[in-house]
Amino acid sequence: MVALRSNRLWELRWSEVAALDRNSTLVIQPTGAVEQHGHHLPLDTDIHDATEIAYRLAKRANAADIGTVLVAPPVWWGTSPHHLAYPGTISLRMETLSDLLVDIVASLWRHGFYRVMFLNGHGGNAGVLAATALRISEEVGISPAVASYWTLIPDVLREIGESESGGMGHACEMETSLQLHLRRDGVDMGQVVADMPRKLTSYSHIDFRSPGPVMIPWDFARDSRTGTMGDPTTATEAKGKRIADASVDRIFDLIRELMALSEDDLRAGRTRAGTG
Repeated sequence: MVALRSNRLWELRWSEVAALDRNSTLVIQPTGAVEQHGHHLPLDTDIHDATEIAYRLAKRANAADIGTVLVAPPVWWGTSPHHLAYPGTISLRMETLSDLLVDIVASLWRHGFYRVMFLNGHGGNAGVLAATALRISEEVGISPAVASYWTLIPDVLREIGESESGGMGHACEMETSLQLHLRRDGVDMGQVVADMPRKLTSYSHIDFRSPGPVMIPWDFARDSRTGTMGDPTTATEAKGKRIADASVDRIFDLIRELMALSEDDLRAGRTRAGTG
């Protein structure tokens, strides 16, 4: 295995990338958003969370000698039209984000990389990422994994959660705790207020611990007074550490399994049609 100066793809030279074993290299593509997060969190909360978790995963995976894990340049912007009433939010159209990710993966595949994972930090991206993974399978010919960090740790979120149902929605107990752990100086706890989401129906509910089964698009100008949905007053740095550690543990297990798959496992069937 090649010893790398950095596990951040953009810091490497092309000759260093060329020397990598394609069969034992996985590329993590962080995705997130630049959008309002209430009065107390930075605009880049979602992409910062995803990228920091990706860095920790790459460091751990490379130290464990299970292969080479690289972090691709983060895609800062996501689909955030439901936040556009708040200044500072930058939202991509769904087709723009999807096209961008398809082009990134197609570029990686052109140079032989076929193990790719989207590590997502923004709930509004989830549907687009799932659809984009299907596009990549059809148009590029490989199957990327898609993971939003919180979807792998609902048990941990339920264990640490002190807020009532709805308290982990946006700029909430979960996201504020994670930011307190990752960069305490960026959080203004003096501006924290609880702003609980209303249930549009009994089947539609926003909470990372137990989301409702029915999705109805949110409009934060309509559905929130402050840009927050949830109860960040219950956030702590200790909770944030548990969230980060659990996310890294679970996604590391996923990476182990992805590394064990063969190229044929990750190649889309269309590319093998007619080969016998």
